[in-house]
Amino acid sequence: MKQLALFLLVTSIGYSQTISKQIIGAAGKTQSNSNLILTWTTGEPVVGLMTAGGNQLGNGYYPSMDLQALSVEDNTLEAQIIVYPNPTSQMLYVSHPELNSFGIQIVDLNGKQVYYGIISKDDPLDVSNYSQGMYLITIENKEANKKNTYKIIKN
Repeated sequence: MKQLALFLLVTSIGYSQTISKQIIGAAGKTQSNSNLILTWTTGEPVVGLMTAGGNQLGNGYYPSMDLQALSVEDNTLEAQIIVYPNPTSQMLYVSHPELNSFGIQIVDLNGKQVYYGIISKDDPLDVSNYSQGMYLITIENKEANKKNTYKIIKN
């Protein structure tokens, strides 16, 4: 039994983890008398970053995620598209210096599709029958297969 206890003690000392004595502490105090010193803090230990195979691992209570973008593809049209007036109560116009027709989808904030179709920049879209509120309008260029989304307020 003594050999087993000695074996466990030696293996745990040989492979134990060390933690820095730095603390991110919100409170703490040191008290002492003639024989003892007691120091305490509330908080968490500061533990450095660990990496394995190029991946950053978290250890401790702080966020340590290394986020990277999976794609940098730009799916938006040029910022030259103008949707006006905003807010609107009657007609909604879409304008672009080069494009003449647009695919348009109007969705309310509940996700219900209110309108889907193709409009030209010369013909406005009548929104007078829609209820008051905010709508998301997605304008699509069918030729380039790119789209932009706008928030429109209906009075």
